[in-house]
Formats: sequence, structure tokens, C-alpha cells
Amino acid sequence: MTEERRITRRDALLYGGAATGGVVAGSAAVAALAAAVERRKEEPAVTGEPIVAAYVSGELPVLDPGAGAWRRAQRVLVPLVAQQIAPPFLEEAGVSELRVRALHDTVEVALLLEWKDRDVDDLDGIRRYHDAVAVQIPTRAGSPPPALTMGSPGNAVHILQWRATWQRDIDSGGKTGVDQIYPEVVHDVMPDDVLPPEQAGLYWVGRQAGNPLSQVVRTTPIEQNVAEGFGSVTHLPTHTARGHGVHEDGRWRVTVAVPAVREGIGEALAPGTSWPVSFAVWLGSREDRGGRKQIASWQTLVVEETA
Repeated sequence: MTEERRITRRDALLYGGAATGGVVAGSAAVAALAAAVERRKEEPAVTGEPIVAAYVSGELPVLDPGAGAWRRAQRVLVPLVAQQIAPPFLEEAGVSELRVRALHDTVEVALLLEWKDRDVDDLDGIRRYHDAVAVQIPTRAGSPPPALTMGSPGNAVHILQWRATWQRDIDSGGKTGVDQIYPEVVHDVMPDDVLPPEQAGLYWVGRQAGNPLSQVVRTTPIEQNVAEGFGSVTHLPTHTARGHGVHEDGRWRVTVAVPAVREGIGEALAPGTSWPVSFAVWLGSREDRGGRKQIASWQTLVVEETA
């Protein structure tokens, strides 16, 4: 069944012209409202079909989850379940499905991921957790796929995780944290206030050690990792993955793009190849973190031929 989004008051004002008593005046206004409804219709999602990354000859809309180019790809509905394979378990899933589209231009493979979440959780603190979504792809082609549980020894997976906190850092132009959670906080003079940058940096141990969670300047909201099973997730210092997340109408819409040539990570996501792919979603409002997440079983990602 075709899903239709509600027309808001803003739509009526932009597209409907004058309105009196809730009735839009004039045939032109009626036609405009009808056009707005049509624009907001969503094509039906399919379940159980491969996720085909359609070839696009122009630039991929990696930083625009709302771009019309995404409609070139079929939207696939991917069921999600509570992670109950290894502790810490998630007792009950807070979101039951993920909607996925994919595009490629031979240089990058990009996915658009959508899920329902009425809350925006983009700050970490004491018992405050962030929204996130991850894509998992094997580092080598072939079958059978690696273990769903982040691969296994000798059979690694490539994980790309978008984090709402990192998206906020980029959108705000700087790292967010204590001052944003507690706007009226009072703290002492900081090292940056009294010391030269090279000396002040020594007091920020996480930054000096290269901890990705401590960095002040971010260029991407996507963290890349490799893993070969439980407890083996390893951060990659590369910043080649791109993406962008937008929350509107009670739904996250997030793009995740990775270079097709995964130099130093895995085999290329070349046109004409197919790959197992799986997903995970975290809802900060439900205190999801680590293993407490919604997961999908292996799906099939097909990178469409260019001709």
C-alpha cells in the first residue's frame, strides 16, 4: 500500500493559497494541494528483494537524504529484531523495520537508510545515549557470508556507523558535550585558555591518543571499523566514508557512502558484483548502546552494471 505523508499547515500556505474556514479557495489552490500530496507520496517498499545500487552517471546525493535522485533506486524494507545473540541483550525491539535504497557512480556506493524514531538523541552524557545506524559488509566477496555477529577470525567485516552525536558536531561546527547538556554549567579555567596550543593539548589525553570520541574537529559523521567477531571491533583512522543524517516527521533519514575501492580494507564494491549486507539501529531514547541494538539478518546488495 502506498504510504502518504500528512500535508502540514506550511504546505497549505506554500501551495494552497488563501484558505477560509479550512476550505482552500480556488481551483488553482486545489490543484496545488493535489500536487503537493502527489510529491509526498512514497513508492511502496518491497520486502525480501535484493538491495540494488542503481547506477547514476552524475554526482551522488550523498549529503542530501531528500534528493529526488534516490527515487531511481527501489526502496527495500528490511525487518529488524532485538539483538539476543550475545550480551548485553536487547529485550524488545523499539523499531521493527529499516527502509533502504542504494546508488553508485562507480566511485562510491551510497545507501539511504530510514527508520521511525520520534526522538532526536544527539548528545551523550550520564545515562544519555545517541541514535545511530550501521552498515556491515564483508571485506571479501564470495559465499557463504561471514558470521552475522561482526564476522569471525579470518573472515572480517567492514562496518560503517553513522552517529547522531557526530552529525551534531559537524552541523554545529564544533564538538558538543557538557556545555550543551548543562547550559548553566560553571567550570574552572581550561588549559586552552592559558597555555599555547601545543602545551594545552597534553592535557586532553583522549585527543592526544587519537581517540575518535575525543576529537574536536570532524569531517564525517561516519566511523569505519573492521571486526572478526565479538570484542574485536577496531577503529580505522581513515575518513573516506561520507554521510549525512536528517530528522523530520518522526523519522531519521541517513545516507552512508563508502568508496567502491576499499583500499587497505577489503575488495572493491565493483559494478556487477553482489555482497551480503546487514544493518543495526540504536535508539538513544531507549538507552540502546553496544550490543543493545536492533539488527537485520544478511541481505543482498547488488552493485548495478554501468551499461
